[in-house]
Amino acid sequence: MKFTKPVNLWTMQDSQIKALQAGQWVYGGQTNNKGRFLGVKPSGTVVVAWQGNTNMQQSKTAYIRALRDYALGK
Repeated sequence: MKFTKPVNLWTMQDSQIKALQAGQWVYGGQTNNKGRFLGVKPSGTVVVAWQGNTNMQQSKTAYIRALRDYALGK
């Protein structure tokens, strides 16, 4: 996988967002609002594990895995 610098989701078109790979760092608006892109649901919902929410979880990997499964529709 080739990762790039964090990208601003708010400035991207839907086709660009769908082309992102899972695990890519993204941000919403300002660079301090970082998260990991986990996918796009068939309904078009963009799923991101935002850093602040991830830090509040006891098991970060379980939280991210659950969100990834949600993005994949599992």
